[in-house]
Amino acid sequence: MSSAKSIKENIARAKAYGQRKDYMRCLHALSISLDEFGGSKIFGREKFEIGILVDEVFRQLLAMEELKRVLPRGLKYTKGQEKKLSAILKKIHDTIKTALEKAAIEKIRKQKNQIDQYILAGQKALAKKDVKEAKKFFRKITDAYPEERGILQDVGARLVKSGFPADGVEYLERAIAQSPSDSRPYISLLLAWEMQGEEDKALAIIKDIVRRFGANESIYIRQAKLFLGKRMYTEAYDASAAALKLNPLSREAKKISDRLGPKIFGRGYKPGATAGELKAAAKSKTAAGSAKTAGSKSGGMDFNLDGSSSKPAKAAKKKATAKKSDSSKAIKLDF
Repeated sequence: MSSAKSIKENIARAKAYGQRKDYMRCLHALSISLDEFGGSKIFGREKFEIGILVDEVFRQLLAMEELKRVLPRGLKYTKGQEKKLSAILKKIHDTIKTALEKAAIEKIRKQKNQIDQYILAGQKALAKKDVKEAKKFFRKITDAYPEERGILQDVGARLVKSGFPADGVEYLERAIAQSPSDSRPYISLLLAWEMQGEEDKALAIIKDIVRRFGANESIYIRQAKLFLGKRMYTEAYDASAAALKLNPLSREAKKISDRLGPKIFGRGYKPGATAGELKAAAKSKTAAGSAKTAGSKSGGMDFNLDGSSSKPAKAAKKKATAKKSDSSKAIKLDF
């Protein structure tokens, strides 16, 4: 059994919805409060106060234009008939809800049919290479239904695939601004920049794709080709190596890697390794070679513990032989 507090809360909700002109929620909340009030055993002052609150919200509800069209003769609130009135309000609510849902479905169906007609007309114009006529139909759709999800991406992709990438860029950039979490316009915009030879813009889109959605083999291969076009060979090699790490059997990535690797790294090239890994391997190899050379040079030296060299000392020079005395210069003394 409902308490006075619960009934008053539902009446307060109905009043708040009525002030916002939300007649559907107001109907629903008021029907619940009347049903609770009719089945309760509240009496005295509280019953009197609730009756005044119900009457106030009921008058507010019937003053709405939407309810006047549904109930042209109005509806009377009689005390003691709360259960009956609750059932009437609930029936009105359900009838209006069904009608609104049906109208919404019909509106959506009509909108979809109109979009399809314009899309088909635009596609026929593109098939005839009449881009101006095609853009007239596409503009009607995007201007009439800008909130339609995916319509900008669809139009932009059709223009790009039909050979008009410059015209498709406008729609694709708007699609990205409208739905940044949708990966489709990014891929179509990348194709548009590639077709126009805008390598820097294409690389910027790839960077954005990798940051938002992650990379795959196809993205890395396209990045490698763009770097090749800019003659940035080390970056192109790294992109192909990244593709090979994701798919070691990728023929296209291996072709780029095998073409660039030997020219950049010479004999140190190892398929699938990145430029950083190959440079580190070459550096460590050079360091090992230097250490080996230094060791061989120091291996010829041998020292004794007393600090003297163990190598045999050079033979001392032979002492010069004494000069023979000159007999002609000798003085003889006779005694």
